[in-house]
Formats: sequence, structure tokens, C-alpha cells
Amino acid sequence: MQAKDIMHPEDAKALQVLRKLKGFDELIRLSMEYGYEQLYRGENLGMLLKVNTENYPLLFQTFKEVVKTVGIREPELYIYNDPVMNAYTYGETNTFIALSSSLVERMNINELRCVIAHECGHILCQHTLYNTLLRTIHELGYWLQLLSYATLGPTLMAMQYWSRKSELSADRCAAVVVGERTFQMTMLKLTCGMKEIKGSPYQLVEQAREYHRLEKSSWLDRIQQNCRVAFYTHPQMVNRAWEIDRWKNSWQYRSLREKIQEKNN
Repeated sequence: MQAKDIMHPEDAKALQVLRKLKGFDELIRLSMEYGYEQLYRGENLGMLLKVNTENYPLLFQTFKEVVKTVGIREPELYIYNDPVMNAYTYGETNTFIALSSSLVERMNINELRCVIAHECGHILCQHTLYNTLLRTIHELGYWLQLLSYATLGPTLMAMQYWSRKSELSADRCAAVVVGERTFQMTMLKLTCGMKEIKGSPYQLVEQAREYHRLEKSSWLDRIQQNCRVAFYTHPQMVNRAWEIDRWKNSWQYRSLREKIQEKNN
């Protein structure tokens, strides 16, 4: 699999804009060179559980299979203690994927495969550099009070816009690896936090239609929703489900899915 196969057009456009912001690539790579990435690896080894063949053999085997399918260099895999179902990837040269304990407990193995494939999609599309920069800025702002929205202004807003679009590319990677139906079920669990889902896996797609009607009902509703989303690093869950539901009918999705199924068989 190649990044161009799954990259969402809006992700590609936003990434081009970010690359024109001179100095930011160098800034984060410099911080990595002087140990920021190693600091996080030390934190992981000190505070998180590193997954291997001994503690979670099925999860580790699934992880390695997804990494091979996506075609990236194998990152490290960790589990961290958190009641909120979530996962993230971090780093530019020493990349890792972290899964929350509640995610591992409430997702079945195919849904965990979906989440891991999503994070691998970020690595494949080389999102990790800018995700690392965005995460670093937030941490410097909230923890050390060195940076703020007022300080960075349009630059941070542009990065957050890109971050939302980058999630759509990673979602495509997940849908291709596990199939769009499993993707939709995974999204439902991430949205409501429930271990079991009742009814159709396409509930968020139907809900997206309702949301879009609300969004378009008046100019005030449109402004309110757009302003609200502008401060998010992730798209709304219904829009993520909606995007994949539309993409599943494309030749690109069907072709990639067939190749992966043939390879696995």
C-alpha cells in the first residue's frame, strides 16, 4: 500500500499548505534530535505496558499483521491505563502506537485491527511529523504555558484543519484493511463507548444525514457548526462515518480491498 492510494484529497491540499510554513519542519526535527522523542520513549517504557508475544499474543500478532499489510516499518505498541477508548501514534523516527486499556477491553480483535490500521495509516501518510508538532505545541501551551492560541494564531488553526483532514486518510487505511462494515462498527463503539452495539452498524451514517440537514438549515447554524469544528483536531464522528460510506463505492476502495483480501487468502 502507498500513501497516495488512501490519502484524502483535502488532506493532501492541507499538507501542501503546511509545508509552505517555513521553519516548522526544522523546528520539530531539531526537538527530536535533542531528545524529545527519546523522552517519550522513556516515558512509555516507564509508565505504559509494552505489548509482546508473552502478555497479549493475539493482539501482538494482529498488530504485526496490520503493519505488514500496510507496509510500514514496525513501530512499538503500548497499552496505557485510561477509561476513555482512544489510541494515538507519535514520533518521527522512533514511532509508537498506544492503545487505551478500555479500548483493548471493549473492542473485539477485528475492531482492534481497525484501530491499529488507522494509526498505521497516519505513519504511512507521514502524518507523524506534523502530529508531533501539533501535540508538542499543545503540551508546551498547557503544561509550560509557553505557547498559546493567541501566540500562534493562524498557524495553529491551519494545523488543526490539516489534522482533521489527516484523520480521513487514516480512516481510509483502516477501512481498506478491515472492510468498511467493521470500520463503521468500530466508529460506533468509539462514539458511544459501549462494549456491545445494538442495531445497524450504519447508525452514524444515518445520523450524519440528520446532522447535515441541521448544518444547512440556516446560515446561523452553518456558522455555528463551522466555528465549533474549527477548534477540533478530529472531525465529528458522523462525518468520519459519512466519508467512508461514500468512499466505499469508489473504484479505489474496491481495488485496494480486493488486493488485500487476495494477499490474505
